[in-house]
Amino acid sequence: MFWYIDGDILAIDGITLTVQVTGTGLGFDILVSPAVLGNIPTSKKISLWIHHHKTDVSELLFGFISTEERRLFRDLNKVNGIGGKTALALLGLGEQALIQAIHMEDDKLLSSVPGIGKKTAQKIIVDLKGSIDFSKKSTTPEGKKFQQNDTILISSLVSMGYDKIRVETIIGEIDNTLSIEVRTIEAIRRLAK
Repeated sequence: MFWYIDGDILAIDGITLTVQVTGTGLGFDILVSPAVLGNIPTSKKISLWIHHHKTDVSELLFGFISTEERRLFRDLNKVNGIGGKTALALLGLGEQALIQAIHMEDDKLLSSVPGIGKKTAQKIIVDLKGSIDFSKKSTTPEGKKFQQNDTILISSLVSMGYDKIRVETIIGEIDNTLSIEVRTIEAIRRLAK
């Protein structure tokens, strides 16, 4: 079983990274979450938490930026009808936005993901609402806590490819009494500089 991989990115093909493990000649194809794709370092060195999925006919490796993201992926994978690639697509909503959608029973947002219909979205809500900790708040490296709307905005911007630390810094500077729409526009304006 693989749990963690550290190495150099040799190739990127859609959601698949080919990673050569540090200190070995071994390379692995790893299907990665949108958060990983949005935070690939310019050095092309990467560390990933791995979910090793084995069946009778295949083996796949899925890579994640954090153990929390991997745990959410595994929770999604337990829902009947949700496979690995569909779970990755759901993570594209952003970790906090996805958790919020489940908590608020927002089947409309969940069914906006390709491959997720209304019935499947409702099944995700029913199966996971009681098993996910909804009290978590995003915290910056400096320890600043964000409100729930902030974490949704941060997750959305990170899933668009912006660096998480830079996003958190900018969101922390924008007046949080403004509407979410105004804050989103202002954040994107500042991130584009």
